[in-house]
Amino acid sequence: MIKILVVEDDPDLSNIIRVHLRRAGYVPTAAYSSAEAAQLLDHESFDLVILDVVLPDKRGVELCAQVRKKSQCPIIFTSCLDDSQTIIQALQCGGDDYMVKPLNYDEMLARIEANLRRQHTVTQPLPPNIRQYSHFVIDTARHCVLLGGPDGQEVALSSIEYELLLYFSDHPNTLLLYNELYRHIWKADSIGDTRTVMVHISNLRKKIDPNHTGIIQTVRGAGYIFNAVPSTNGGSLL
Repeated sequence: MIKILVVEDDPDLSNIIRVHLRRAGYVPTAAYSSAEAAQLLDHESFDLVILDVVLPDKRGVELCAQVRKKSQCPIIFTSCLDDSQTIIQALQCGGDDYMVKPLNYDEMLARIEANLRRQHTVTQPLPPNIRQYSHFVIDTARHCVLLGGPDGQEVALSSIEYELLLYFSDHPNTLLLYNELYRHIWKADSIGDTRTVMVHISNLRKKIDPNHTGIIQTVRGAGYIFNAVPSTNGGSLL
């Protein structure tokens, strides 16, 4: 049961849109203002939103930005306005698609299907052995790191580099001290030997973060912070 919120202040047009949606097997709900739509979105979850650009109480782009704070469901804008600036603004604020009125309802249904299919693909959970980051993937089942995604090229990491990265991955956004890292990897106290850790971290950085995006942050005189958490749906959270 796919629920679609239709935010359209023209009652006749809203009714026509919802008739077509019902015939296609969707479950539509009507909202005639931004405030009414916001209230519905606070209490219900929708799989897709059809959103008019011009509403009586607030512009659709403002509502879109508000929705994006809570949901990543597809948003298809509809409007009589077909100028580039309006379209760009609608897409930049979080919209996924844009249709110019008068609507072609066959096209509308095709766009809805395409956006739902894309969203379904994006939100498919990753296998438990996959940890996805912006530039690479850790496959804990195969004990390897892959560039880009699960089907990417394998990175040639030493066993020490892999164990360091895995330990970072287990402790995201946490200051890991030199001695703590040394104890975990070498199973002994570092006795002040920070250089060994530093050399291996330097080599690891070159392989997984060649563009120096700061995935592994140095805290001088202390240790490192891994500035990332894995995504559960394939997206990047870095």
